[in-house]
Amino acid sequence: MKKLLFALSFATILVSCKKDKNTDFTATDVTGTSNVKGNVSKNVITPNGFGGFTNSSRVPAAGVNVTVKVNKNSLYPNSNAQGADIYTGTTDANGNYSIPVKTNASGVSAMITIDGFTATEDTLVNGTTKPGLLASYSGTSFNRTLYMGQNAQIDYSFTASNIISNPNNIVVGTAVITGSLSMSVIKEFTVTGFPSVINYTTADVKVPNHMVYMNFSNDPTTQSAKTYTATTDANGYYTFTVSTVANGTPGFSQNADIWAPDFATTRDTVKLSGATVTGPAGVFQMTSTNQNSIFNGTIRNAAHLNYFSFTAN
Repeated sequence: MKKLLFALSFATILVSCKKDKNTDFTATDVTGTSNVKGNVSKNVITPNGFGGFTNSSRVPAAGVNVTVKVNKNSLYPNSNAQGADIYTGTTDANGNYSIPVKTNASGVSAMITIDGFTATEDTLVNGTTKPGLLASYSGTSFNRTLYMGQNAQIDYSFTASNIISNPNNIVVGTAVITGSLSMSVIKEFTVTGFPSVINYTTADVKVPNHMVYMNFSNDPTTQSAKTYTATTDANGYYTFTVSTVANGTPGFSQNADIWAPDFATTRDTVKLSGATVTGPAGVFQMTSTNQNSIFNGTIRNAAHLNYFSFTAN
């Protein structure tokens, strides 16, 4: 009887020991991180080297928002998880972005959105940016499978859709502006009578070998004001040959301001004989003229300048 009780007690101890060795189940997080990164650029207008422009060149698109959306039931498959995780980033000055995203080993379906924006389609000339006209840059959205521990390189190139027509394919031509430069002198003349008398009036004489300047409002290559210079010939005439665009090209006014600067000289007298007598020294004040709407094929003649206002020393 004693042996039977001892055996039952030993069996009870063995069962108790086996129960104490059981280990409870612990859930393990099998998620990790994937890095979504890339470069975003946009087109700009540049000279094509043949007198026109192209919009195929590209520059970084800074400040563009990029969003990655991962549904929780994709991140935790075979679960009742609801909702989604949203990750955002913004492109830097070089158009680069980098967004860490929570993923898993089997892969998650992520919706990646690159936001569109409205801005100017600019012109890049010799490294200098000239603001252009308003344009729309359409964004994009697409799905990509992301795996933990792996990076996803996603680049995007914006192409402008003009809200206002930009001069992408303007035709550069020439226009010609001609005129003369003269100055006022004193001239003798005879008043008929008995006896006749000599009187004086003013007359204009041409000024040879003298510098004339022109500011052109919108040069088609630089898209900014350009200064031209010309020198009058032996007869006092000047000619400007100007780079222009066709009439009606958006963004181009094409106006010219032409002038001769202050001129320090003498105001002479022309005698009846034709001889010139040197007069008092002084300064003729600047003289100018304006010529508007200068486009391809324009020939603008008789743009005359005259030194009239004289101040003696």
